[in-house]
This record gives sequence, structure tokens and C-alpha cells, in this order.
Amino acid sequence: MKGKHVVITIGREFGSGGRAVGQQLAERLGIDYYDKELLALAAKEFGFGQEIFERADEKHSAFEGVLHWLNETFTSALNTENYMSNDSIFKMQSEVILRLAQRSSCVIVGRCSDYILRNNEHCLSVFLHAPLADRIKRVAMRMGVSQQEACELIEMEDKNRAEYYNFYSSKTWGKASSYDLCLNVSMLGENGVVRVIESLVREKYL
Repeated sequence: MKGKHVVITIGREFGSGGRAVGQQLAERLGIDYYDKELLALAAKEFGFGQEIFERADEKHSAFEGVLHWLNETFTSALNTENYMSNDSIFKMQSEVILRLAQRSSCVIVGRCSDYILRNNEHCLSVFLHAPLADRIKRVAMRMGVSQQEACELIEMEDKNRAEYYNFYSSKTWGKASSYDLCLNVSMLGENGVVRVIESLVREKYL
């Protein structure tokens, strides 16, 4: 049944233009947009510390987080105050996303938001991808690095995002069956991707 409430979650390969698409989509639909920085501000609004988003970042693999936790635990076990495990931080982060989705229509980029909102019937999950060569060009230009450096960044970021997503969800990062819609940004262009998602949202949800 159509309503007036919709949440679009955007998963993306590094360098595919996910943030730009999310921002344009939110602007065209006249709804809120949240990425890491804005989610951190929302966390403070709900009474959670901003550090929960700095300490549980999808750019760092869950396994690195576990190793860091073990190191902290065994080196300062007798002198720990207000320590929170990565799982606790993820649960708090999830609560922020759930509250935002309940409060108003919005676009949320990354952070396992599609999995966190898997039971929300007003949520459309999207995954954006693009050929590696195109992503290398985009990252090299955006960050002012060589194509080799851009390629290495992409490999690292995609690996970390996949590990984070696969660790905290029961789905597989980047796999078509994990999302409602998967789009090739290079094929459609950023504006084309925005139009496709907007059209689907207006037809199905609004």
C-alpha cells in the first residue's frame, strides 16, 4: 500500500558515486539525507555519543575491530571505564538508523542500513556499482592521486565494506539478491540513476 513515508538505503562500491547520487535523490524528493557525518549529528540528537560512529566505521573491517578490542581488553583490563564492544556500538548505531527511518522519509548511505531496516516495508534498498576502470578514474580525479593509488584505495575500501557488511548482516555485500535494486552508474550516469530510483519511489511508495 502506498503511503507518504519512504526510506532509500544506498550501498555502493567505492568510487561509484553513491554519495552524489544519494544527495541528488534526497534533494529531488525533498527528504533528508544521511551519511556518516550526518548520522553522527543525529546520534548526538538522540543522546548517543558521536564517537560511536567514529569507532564503528564501515571503512574498517570487523576483524580489525575484534583485534583492536582484544588488544585493548588485555592491555588495560584493570583500568577500563565506559568501554563498549563493537557489537554494542553497532546496536546503538542501528537504533539511531531505526529512529531516523521512523521519524521521516530519508536517504541513508551505507552502514548496513538496508539490513537494519529489513523489516521496514517502506524501505527501498539500492546498491550502486560501476566498472573498475571508471571507478579508478573517478577516485584519482576526486582525490588527486595516481591511478595505481586509486586502484589500491578501491581494493582496500571495497574489502573493508564487504567485511563490515558480511560480518554484521546475514547477507552478502554487493550480491544482487541482497538488495531490491542494483544499478550500474557508468551505464546510466548519475542523473540517470537518480531518475530511475526517483521514478520507482514515486510509483511504489509515494
